[in-house]
Order: sequence, then C-alpha cells, then structure tokens
Amino acid sequence: MDLMLDPFCALKTFGDALKAGWACDEERFFWWEDPFRDGGVSAFAHRKLRQLVKTPLLQMEHVRGLEAHVDFIVADGTDFVRGDPDYDGGVTGVMKIAHAAEGFGLDVELHPAGPVQRHLMAAMRNSNYYEMGLVHPRVPPFGAPIYKGGYREGLDAIDDKGCVQVPQGPGLGVEYDWDYITKHSTGVRVYE
Repeated sequence: MDLMLDPFCALKTFGDALKAGWACDEERFFWWEDPFRDGGVSAFAHRKLRQLVKTPLLQMEHVRGLEAHVDFIVADGTDFVRGDPDYDGGVTGVMKIAHAAEGFGLDVELHPAGPVQRHLMAAMRNSNYYEMGLVHPRVPPFGAPIYKGGYREGLDAIDDKGCVQVPQGPGLGVEYDWDYITKHSTGVRVYE
C-alpha cells in the first residue's frame, strides 16, 4: 500500500514540516502534500524542504493556473503537480497543466473527486491516484446527491481491482437530478 500525507497546510512552521517529512522518509511515504502554513504557494520554501526531505512533495492545490504551475515546477518546488478543474480553468486548463508537467517528466494528481476528474484521468498519461476525501465510515457522505442513474462517489464506487469507472454517457457521462437541485436551490439568477 502506498502511504500519502496531506496536512493541508496545518503544520505551523518550516521546522514542524521538516520533522514530519523525516517521519515520512522513515516510513517510505509515496508523497506528502501542502506540508506547512505558507498556504502551499512558496516555491522557494518547498524547494528548500525538498533539499532536506526525501519524500516527494505534491504541491499546487492552492496555486492557480498554467503559468503559476509552470513557475512552481521550474523553481523545483514540487515532485508531483496538483490540478483542479474547479480552480485551474476547467478541463482545458487542467489538460494544459498535465501536458506542461508531462514535458518536465512530472505526474499530475487531480483534486478532488468527481465525473470531470475521472474523465481527465482517463485522458492523461501522467496521473496515478483518484483522490477521495472524507471517506472514514463515521464521516457522513460529502457533497449533495446531485446525480441520478447510478453514479457513485465514496468507497462503494471502487471496484474489486481498486478502480473507479469513467462515466460513459454524453458529456460528462452523468445525469443530473434536477428535481433535487431545484428543490435545494437557495437562489436563482437567469442571464439572457
């Protein structure tokens, strides 16, 4: 089993991150993400951390856009690249990041889970893991049930080979539950 750690920028200082990184080294973690409270945006600080810790870093959950991703890569601030279609320009933006990272020989790990992320992973050569958060049995399901037709997230979406399926219908391959969405809308504005 590959071990990963995501403190989500919670460790207070660079020194705290250094200690956590050395612990990750001892256990041969595959990566660790957003190690300390700079917000995950300082390429210089993460390059320094990479010089002192062997465990690869996964960065850029809090960095937006193609140019900023490439700047971080060129500055040696990461080993794995994070891409997010909600924040990095949609499908096109993430595919640009994936191709740029591939040019540097780096892999892109997508954030968070969803039908768009599944399609992106299927279209990319350089991605390893489908991220699912908040899957502890005592944590209630994350996100509203906005899909119909059998699309699932969470641990029950994983097949016996450890994979999730890419939806096969038109568009993103999912059908939205518009009755649920309309019933739970708090405000609607129409622009024509």
